[in-house]
Amino acid sequence: MLFTGPGRKPVYSVGEMRETPRLTGALAFAAGIWMVCQPAAADVTPDRVLLLYNSQNAESQAVRDLYIAAHPGVLEFDLNDTALGTGNISRAVYESQIRAPLLTFLNDGAAPIPTSQQVIAIATTRGLPARIAGTPGLEFSITSDFASFECELSLVQQDLSLPGEAGEAFDFRYSSLIDNPYHGSVGVPIDSFSRAQIETVRTDANFDVIQNAGWSIDDLTPGDFYLVCRLDAAPDPVARGANTAIDNIAALISRSQNLTLTPCKTQVLLDEYSCTDQLDDDGLGALLPARDDYDQTVAVLTPAGFSSILHDETSEFFEQFELPDQTSPLAVIGTYGENHRISGMCGESPPGAGVYISTYTHVHPAGVFLSIESFNGNSIINGAIRGNQGQALDFIAAGGSFTIATVAEPFTVGVASLEYLTENLYLNHMTYAEAAYAAVPFLSWQSTPVGDPLAKVGVVGVTPSDLNGDGVVSSFDLALLLGAWGTDDCAADLNGDGIVGAVDFAILLGSWG
Repeated sequence: MLFTGPGRKPVYSVGEMRETPRLTGALAFAAGIWMVCQPAAADVTPDRVLLLYNSQNAESQAVRDLYIAAHPGVLEFDLNDTALGTGNISRAVYESQIRAPLLTFLNDGAAPIPTSQQVIAIATTRGLPARIAGTPGLEFSITSDFASFECELSLVQQDLSLPGEAGEAFDFRYSSLIDNPYHGSVGVPIDSFSRAQIETVRTDANFDVIQNAGWSIDDLTPGDFYLVCRLDAAPDPVARGANTAIDNIAALISRSQNLTLTPCKTQVLLDEYSCTDQLDDDGLGALLPARDDYDQTVAVLTPAGFSSILHDETSEFFEQFELPDQTSPLAVIGTYGENHRISGMCGESPPGAGVYISTYTHVHPAGVFLSIESFNGNSIINGAIRGNQGQALDFIAAGGSFTIATVAEPFTVGVASLEYLTENLYLNHMTYAEAAYAAVPFLSWQSTPVGDPLAKVGVVGVTPSDLNGDGVVSSFDLALLLGAWGTDDCAADLNGDGIVGAVDFAILLGSWG
């Protein structure tokens, strides 16, 4: 559970805080300002999404039918394989039954744009494999050759089955993590990177071992891999309802077509403790500078109008009934989960055994869930809880739309960044595929983004006076303001004086267009 060895200490402590060559700092700030001031340069549109499914699996076919109905313009590729398993698959099955036929489809040389370059994101389905199994005993090692199916598919163009460099720490390129060049990007559309070299297979000269903990590919850009997200959900818990997993996936796809959020009418829960260990701020030397993820998330969301943020660092674990606001839905749940209490040493343990998500009964449809737990994606593999940890698929079943799960030990450094996920999804109006991969630190590792890659969230207030969250101030917003006239509606109270009136009307007109 993110700890190994005597005393259960973190494998990696807080690393040296040095900037890496990512889209951070001044470049990220400038890019974010550009995104706010300009319309999106190039959204990830349906014709740039490939739906990967297996018609020989009933659940996969069902999800395919639902997604095509919602997004009739997407590309699709049917593996059509009666022998393809689910859950864990071997590396040999991945290479021969998935990677090989998929590459044939992608690398078709079509004019004027090859399919390999046209595709930016890949949507996978329930009923496809969840994890590429590795060597027994390596699930808890940084040299692990286990991998999330989606995270491995992101680098499908690269031959990771080749041996590592002679004398280096890892036997194969798929052993351990690979640095994600898009991680930490803020407001930078994925399509701003050229995809002309995506079919170029990197050689030994391009693979470098870094920090004795993983690989970097020195000329890999964000345009050289795919953003792979999974369409999946758990069935309802017996006590909650009778929906099947497919029912809940259908609901996910449906609500993802039109998501809007008003920050002042939602709440954010960031629940950390776990003794004195700060699991959300681990770094990995120069590869991954340490950042306090929860503190950074507060700093990002507060100026955007998320006024109800509970960032708790006491020993108490917060359930729904303990939240200070019982009326507003939870837009963000960031939690240490079952790691809130480590080995009985300190901190309140969540209720039950890996079922604490069910205590959150008021989740926003555009809600995000990220927990710092090693196996919160285990139910993607076999439907079962592992290590008594909360399962991310339960959050989708509870009515939320976005989560990033882990299917094997990610270590604290490999957990997705809540800061980048929420900033890009809520404030920069980016697709979930972009926001998820800006948040995932490593590729060929353990992360599984779950959600519609095309989903976007219209957030009220990102553009001043934009009351319906469509990115422009117009008659629609004026109608909403007039409808709230004389009330204390926080969304329409633009000057924050507690009542919607003439001053707010003047502010809206000043922002027109």
